[in-house]
Amino acid sequence: MATRLLCPTIALLLGLNIFSQREREEILGTWLVASGSHQVSEKVSIPTIGILRYYEPFHHYELSFFLTGVCYGFSPKLYGTLGYAYLNSEPFIQSKEAKGAFYQHWLYSQLTFKDKMGNFNISHRYRLENRWIHSTTGTDLRHRIRYRLKGSHPLDNRFYLCASNEIFIALQEPLFNQNRLYFGMGHKFNSSLKLEVGFMKNHFSTANYEYLRIEFVFKTDFRKRHKA
Repeated sequence: MATRLLCPTIALLLGLNIFSQREREEILGTWLVASGSHQVSEKVSIPTIGILRYYEPFHHYELSFFLTGVCYGFSPKLYGTLGYAYLNSEPFIQSKEAKGAFYQHWLYSQLTFKDKMGNFNISHRYRLENRWIHSTTGTDLRHRIRYRLKGSHPLDNRFYLCASNEIFIALQEPLFNQNRLYFGMGHKFNSSLKLEVGFMKNHFSTANYEYLRIEFVFKTDFRKRHKA
């Protein structure tokens, strides 16, 4: 049953854009993610995240994003991460002056707490970001904090439901930066690879954007290679 639900869900989300007009808020965008965790020792791992985002379904480039860092496991439930991220973006309305003019360098620190409530897997993520934003007008240093609550529930041995909400608070005016609400379905291919497909609502103080979000989540373990 879970298998039969996945394809209609994708078709429905894509279909939401059929009658949309050219206004930015009325277009269903696409959010493609590859998220990896690479274990290098018992307590240390290296996270990697790559994102391609489009204003329309797989068309009209919006941004690319890459994140990495060093993650330390204080316990099986608590993890701390320090890292770097790079973002490059294009405006929705193209112009000679604005095209290719926006990019960001980030330094971030975060704590992630994982827990279990019955059959629900719960995670709390707290992140502080320091962002150097470069544009045609110069460089601006901005800071913000983020809190994400994420949960998942198994449907069977392979399929599961997942949902999350993340709020962004700036450390300068205006305080509210954005909110991301997500729900979807995941499929575990094996212990090292899974796929999640869902719908994301990205809310700002003056606008709301909608995305079809597709994420591949994978794990590698370099300890096994070292032992071999």
